[in-house]
Amino acid sequence: MRWCWFILICLLGLSGATGCLTAGGAVVCGLDTEANERVVPLTAEEIVARYRATERSRASATESGVVFTYQRDIRITDFDSEGEVERLQTRRFKSFTDNRVPVLVLRDGKKPTPEQVAKEHRNIRKKQQKFLGAQAKAGTAGEKKDKGDARLIVRQIEKYGEQFEPHLLGTESVQGRPAYVLQFFVKPGEVFKDPIVNLVLHHLIIKVWIDREEFHVSKLEAELANPLYAIGGLAAKLEQFKVVAVQKRLTSRIWTDGEVRAEAAGRVLFDPFTVRFESTSSSFEPLK
Repeated sequence: MRWCWFILICLLGLSGATGCLTAGGAVVCGLDTEANERVVPLTAEEIVARYRATERSRASATESGVVFTYQRDIRITDFDSEGEVERLQTRRFKSFTDNRVPVLVLRDGKKPTPEQVAKEHRNIRKKQQKFLGAQAKAGTAGEKKDKGDARLIVRQIEKYGEQFEPHLLGTESVQGRPAYVLQFFVKPGEVFKDPIVNLVLHHLIIKVWIDREEFHVSKLEAELANPLYAIGGLAAKLEQFKVVAVQKRLTSRIWTDGEVRAEAAGRVLFDPFTVRFESTSSSFEPLK
């Protein structure tokens, strides 16, 4: 699920790079309970507690050597004001379930140079350290000494979990598996240190589907509830942003990114932009 936050920070950073941010609406609060809710034996808080325990179990399994590798294909499409494709970038990575830095395999359909592989490795590593607090010692791209960071997500939960209020919306199925649907919104009075992150999180509708049997996150959806403005809209405006991520079950203890799709639209000065990010994972196998 870590790619969701990379996408969020990078795209929203576009609107904040030119000045102070403001929002065009009230902060997000709890959504109405959905009509398909059934009577469930657990409260939202109890479901979240089970999820936290599951993440700790996943980290322990990873530390014991249960690691998968897989292929991740990424498409980043920029559209012009008429909706026509202006630029298309593709990347293929060899990725890992232990949060180590993925290795660039193809760049726009071609084998990358060693310099391009190393540059991509440095850029991703830098984002992991800045936004997610990655702690593992970094090797160069593809080296075995880059062992990843099994407790990366656990630390994020422990650091920020108490700042969000869970709200049980109902139950749905994700890829044929029943799941609890929860909304997470920032608790009243909570303030995040980074002003851009603070504003964005107060105006995001965050919905999470948690598997009812194994208590892993099976799906995540985050959508901007109100437009964001840089310098009152003079410098930039982020009008739309949405990301949807569906997880892939590999074992009862290991789930990872299956499909991720994000789209943002707005303008910088007088130039409109629409950007779409798509990621598909395949070819899962145990790391040898």
